[in-house]
Amino acid sequence: MGVLRLDTFAGAALGPHPKLLAAAIGVVSLNQKIGRGDLRPISAPANVAVVGAARKTIYRMGRDTPSDTTLWLSWTSIVSVVRGFNTAETGERTYYTGDGFPKWTDNIKAPGGAPPVAWRALGLPAPASAPTLSAAGGVSTEAETRAYVYTYVNDIGEESAPSAASTITCKPDDTVTVASLSAAPSGSYGIDRIRVYRTETGTSGATNYFFLREIASSATSTTDDNRDLGEVLPTVGWLPAPGVPQGGFLNLTEPALHSLVPLWNGMLAGISGRGIRFCEPYIASAWPIAYEVVPVDVTPITLVAFAQTLVVLTNGKPIAIQGGTPDAMLDSSVELLQACVSVQSAVSMGHGVAWASPDGLAYVGAAGPRVLTDKSMQSEDWRALKPETIIGACFEGRYYGFYRPSEGVKRSFMVDPSYPDGIFFSDLGADAVYVDDSQDAMYILNGTNVQRWEAGAGLSATFRSKIFEQQRLTPGYAVGQVIADAYPVAVKLYADGTLRADLSVSGPDPFRIKAGYQSRTVQVEVVTEEPVQGVVLAHSVAELTGPAT
Repeated sequence: MGVLRLDTFAGAALGPHPKLLAAAIGVVSLNQKIGRGDLRPISAPANVAVVGAARKTIYRMGRDTPSDTTLWLSWTSIVSVVRGFNTAETGERTYYTGDGFPKWTDNIKAPGGAPPVAWRALGLPAPASAPTLSAAGGVSTEAETRAYVYTYVNDIGEESAPSAASTITCKPDDTVTVASLSAAPSGSYGIDRIRVYRTETGTSGATNYFFLREIASSATSTTDDNRDLGEVLPTVGWLPAPGVPQGGFLNLTEPALHSLVPLWNGMLAGISGRGIRFCEPYIASAWPIAYEVVPVDVTPITLVAFAQTLVVLTNGKPIAIQGGTPDAMLDSSVELLQACVSVQSAVSMGHGVAWASPDGLAYVGAAGPRVLTDKSMQSEDWRALKPETIIGACFEGRYYGFYRPSEGVKRSFMVDPSYPDGIFFSDLGADAVYVDDSQDAMYILNGTNVQRWEAGAGLSATFRSKIFEQQRLTPGYAVGQVIADAYPVAVKLYADGTLRADLSVSGPDPFRIKAGYQSRTVQVEVVTEEPVQGVVLAHSVAELTGPAT
């Protein structure tokens, strides 16, 4: 065997036979940082904040004020969190699902450290009963039929669906008393007003409900004094987010919305039971059931979006949903039979979506569906990671998966979608993960400690090469050289599976290797705390500086 030059360290592959790997792919890559082409270690995470015990989700508010330490929220359940899209409000309104029924909070109600102790339900229930009507005082000899409804309005302008309607035949100039208005329900709604609407037929012949007047929520009656009417009732068919107590004459019971995700054009989406639900554009409190999409033959598990495609991950094939408005959404099946086995593994990569499936790290994007790990792992290798435990994150364009291969053991891996042939493993694990794009920072949770990724002391990186093989027995290597930024660097040499050299290289000069053996195969392992650009092995010092063969 001629000179062996190991100068590219592109991760590890567990699936192919070690002899069949590309020269840059090894069988071990541990705590290796990528991006510069050399072998260098990642740094340890650094503690920045403390949250409560047994948390599964972390999220930092104060997104407009960069900080590692303030406004951390955490939950003991898997929670989906979305920042609001109302540019007029200044409290950083934030919507979330997975903690009971859907809610919203802001950075005044939720100063951090725990699940928000102050919040509002996401949407308002409709009034419980129709109004009662009576008319008097008119002198006209004509008669007309009117219908009346009323809605609840809260202190931030959210409005409920209307009550059931009541009708009355009266004189056009009668004063109509609208009474028996149901008291606003108790609970976290902030209701402070009632709006009353009545029907009127326009010149086109269409009859609609128009705004009559607004009164305090404590009032139980009002009058129609034949004033000019206002805008058309906008909330017909509106419902609070599924799971929010609805009451009212509707009295619907829906499974709580989960997997909340922001979409384009001011839309939000979530899962309720087997249905995919959408809110009114830019109105997070309104979730008409008319917009529901129900996939056929599969059960939705979670939602992830990229560009203008909503990907529904299921217990079978993914579903892709596209459309400009919630009443025009079209769904189609993605030809990739890879179910989602971990809700927390699902991540938007910007150009696509990645998730843990039974057979590997699945992906669907503009270029089509595939399994990113199909060249680096067999299904049994992947399943040894316990993919059902994976918590995923997209950071700096790469997929990070934090997993638990056995009880009490936490590990992680990283896959670059642009070159997924090698996987980069780490012995750093996490109980939850959060990526702050505004700071270009990733945070992990270990126990009760929130930690900033790669903000601590440097670790030690390990890379073990593929097995280099030749057709006949060849004398063992006698000299070597390590090119690195600093030393020492540990080098191990395996020949036909036997450890032949275990060296601590102290500098850039050539070093001697005890020879006297022959082998067909060679494998090199490098352990370093400093960047290493290459390792060269040869049979003589003269050969060391010559071209590789």
